[in-house]
Amino acid sequence: MKVQFNLTKEEGEAFKNFFNAVNVNDNTEEEFVKAAFILGLKSMEDAIIRRMQEEMKKEEEQSEGPEIIEEENETEETEE
Repeated sequence: MKVQFNLTKEEGEAFKNFFNAVNVNDNTEEEFVKAAFILGLKSMEDAIIRRMQEEMKKEEEQSEGPEIIEEENETEETEE
């Protein structure tokens, strides 16, 4: 699969600067972009899974229904 996108001049320069600053493994630009893309997808997947788990937990808590607390009513006897 081939993924292609265009960067503005400023974005291209920012990418080159970032690539040169963090590319400690001497990867090619293509290898670097591929790794960054895959890591980004993994990060998004993790975030989606977390959100789904949170929503499932909320739904589970809501399906349990409201908590009913019964209070004892104390009545005072009055003398007439």
